[in-house]
Amino acid sequence: MADATNPGSFAFLEEADPVRPTPQVSTSELVDTLGLLYEVSRELSAILDREELLRRIAEKVKGLVDFDVFSVMLWNDSSQLLETIFALKYNDTVPLHSCLGLHEGLSGAAARERRVVRVPDVRLDPRYIACQHGVEVRSELVVPLLLQDRLIGVLDLESTKSHSFTSCHEQMLQTLASYIAVALENARLFEQVRENERRLQQDLGTAREIQRQLLPTGAREVPGLDLAAAYVPARELGGDFYDFLPYGEGQLAVALGDVSGKGTAAALHGSLAIGTIREIVVDHACDPSHVLALLNQRLHNPRFDSRFIAMLFAVYDAANRQLRLSNAGSPYPLVLRDGHVLSVRLEGVPLGLLPGTQYDESILDLAPGNVVVFASDGILESANAAEEEFGLQRLSAVLSSISPDDSARAIAQQILAETDNHSGPGTAPTDDRTLVVLRVTDETGSDFSKLPIIY
Repeated sequence: MADATNPGSFAFLEEADPVRPTPQVSTSELVDTLGLLYEVSRELSAILDREELLRRIAEKVKGLVDFDVFSVMLWNDSSQLLETIFALKYNDTVPLHSCLGLHEGLSGAAARERRVVRVPDVRLDPRYIACQHGVEVRSELVVPLLLQDRLIGVLDLESTKSHSFTSCHEQMLQTLASYIAVALENARLFEQVRENERRLQQDLGTAREIQRQLLPTGAREVPGLDLAAAYVPARELGGDFYDFLPYGEGQLAVALGDVSGKGTAAALHGSLAIGTIREIVVDHACDPSHVLALLNQRLHNPRFDSRFIAMLFAVYDAANRQLRLSNAGSPYPLVLRDGHVLSVRLEGVPLGLLPGTQYDESILDLAPGNVVVFASDGILESANAAEEEFGLQRLSAVLSSISPDDSARAIAQQILAETDNHSGPGTAPTDDRTLVVLRVTDETGSDFSKLPIIY
């Protein structure tokens, strides 16, 4: 193999074709050629799928310069090799998996020196390496693909005829190569973005499944209480959450939370809150107001980037059908009793904002047929095209219309359906929508010490 740094070797690149002299090109032909190159470059730059782009490159180059074998090799920074990613033999694509270093073959020489290599007769050039495509090559034209002097790859044209490629071909392809390099780089970046999006969606799917598993699922059979919950995140991951926890003898804790913000950060903060609630409930079987005060202290942390959580926390006592609840900035709970809907006007500062905050508490004495609804602001603030929010009034109207025989699950589904109807068909929610419905039944039990809560 000849030393490419030897001037004599370069003289071979520059020598005129003794058999086929360079044809003279008229001004009109030059204008036509430049116009054609411009149109080709515009078309190629609009293609972002790499496989389609490579096919179109081969087609367009074939329209400018006749060849028998055409290949595109891309430079791999990791392996420091030129790798064939596309090859055309006559009119059919062929699987070529060749790799060349910068000191191998005519392609390596063109890539190394960042200049066109045009060889009228490869039999006379010791740098030539025969490829495994089986075509008896006589002449070759290799054009480097450069992007601001950064090597992208090479175009390699081969012919079964000697002296097949001219200086005009060389000039045309050299001009086109800069556009091809940009198009290939754009396609690479587009594929990289798509791959990152695929990985992100996969990661979000995993995170969504983990978040789903953190929420209670399955039956919640509490003597005298019919329970249901619904959660519709606005994004792949949401900041709303709910939880049901055994809370001492014959009691059940119910929580509904809404983390400020949306997306992954809100979901992680919500997961932290769920874990903290469960820890507090296990260690401190105390009143709801005290639970919120403890939770507020735990969540007040400058590292949380000023995030806060609106939360309702309640404890239902199955023995006397009593619900004790506290509110940290959530919408007022609604109670359906004897056909009338009442709101429990209990206020409080969202969790994580002010250390040392104390919370008020209300006690509701319930009876069979009573329904209690906790709703996040994503339900109440669902807006239609006229920017009218669903609001407490519409939610109260839905509760007033339910049948005495409707289950908690049916009530939750009816609320979500009416929320969707209000927003309008095809309207995606802008905030997480979360509901907890408690319906008191006339069922009684003698032993409430072990509520069969199933997660």
